[in-house]
Amino acid sequence: MSDEPSGPNQIYISRWSAVSPFGIGGAAFSEGLHAGRKTAAPPDHDDWQTVPDANICLVPDFNIREVLGKSGTRIMGREAALAVTAVRELFHEAPEEAPISGGPNIAMVMGTTTGTPQGYMDFTKASLTGPKPHHVPAALAPNMVMNRAASASAIWHQLQGPNSTIAGGRAAALLALKYGQRLLRHRRADRVLCGGVEEYSNARSWLEYHRRGGGEVVLGEGCALLLLETGASLAAGRRPALAEVLAVEFRVNTDDDLSGALGACLHGALATAKATADDVWAVMPSGISGPAGEEETRLLGSLFDSATLSRASVSDLIGDTSAASAGFDMIGVLSAAARSPESIGRLGVISSIDPDGSVACAIVRLLDGVRQDQP
Repeated sequence: MSDEPSGPNQIYISRWSAVSPFGIGGAAFSEGLHAGRKTAAPPDHDDWQTVPDANICLVPDFNIREVLGKSGTRIMGREAALAVTAVRELFHEAPEEAPISGGPNIAMVMGTTTGTPQGYMDFTKASLTGPKPHHVPAALAPNMVMNRAASASAIWHQLQGPNSTIAGGRAAALLALKYGQRLLRHRRADRVLCGGVEEYSNARSWLEYHRRGGGEVVLGEGCALLLLETGASLAAGRRPALAEVLAVEFRVNTDDDLSGALGACLHGALATAKATADDVWAVMPSGISGPAGEEETRLLGSLFDSATLSRASVSDLIGDTSAASAGFDMIGVLSAAARSPESIGRLGVISSIDPDGSVACAIVRLLDGVRQDQP
């Protein structure tokens, strides 16, 4: 397979950035992943009233006002701050010869689970405990809106193109990727920022604990962000694209047949990409725990050779990041490819499974630019 971009109308990933438990920025993510550094640690119970004895994976030293400054952050919630910071890092990490900034033709598509559970809980508690149900502090309202992260990012960085939020659980970042493709193909934007964001909070800790029946799980947080462009917009003189998006497929596991749904999803994506399993350099599984994760592992092992499944699992290192998980898996493949010359021209596969039944996968063709972009 060629390692050159295949056409002006194809969709490419030209940059990425992250705010993760490894730290803020793409370099921190790449270095943490390459080192295989686990980030789980007990919470500080002075700051968190979470499930007892649970380890968590937090973005280190993420104090909103210290990271973003005091102006405009007094009432900003954690989820929105993670997204705003990820956009800032993507802009700041762009090379001088190819700067990126806001404007009328740059769109934002953010994947989420439910927005911020903590925002909903705080708003509901204020309504129930106030003198009257409608006596709710106005400052609580913005952080309970599902599109808070996307809208705050657009306002902060002057992103004046289409602004969308997609609720899709663990597959949300891939749903955002598909939506971003449509925006570019229908010329609604010249560039699209897309990805997924998830915060850690007291509310999410307890909701996940009860949803899983008390089962132990290490929760993480962060924002994974991709910059999408068409081949036509990658002007001469810019650094080459990192990867070409070949296929994004979705299924719903309605018949309690996870292997069947995921298998159909993967085979459909390979057919769309006009590729076979032999073309695949790396497969990044969802990292979901329990029987679903075991079934996914067995299926992937039956379709792909062991070498493609040997890359470091992102979720093992930074925890369950829910709506951001597929986004972190995508940049995990890109980051690993940056250190591996043999990846160029081959494929990366992202698999995503959500407990509510959605199944998704994406296939990207890794290009030479991936080795020049991130450390």
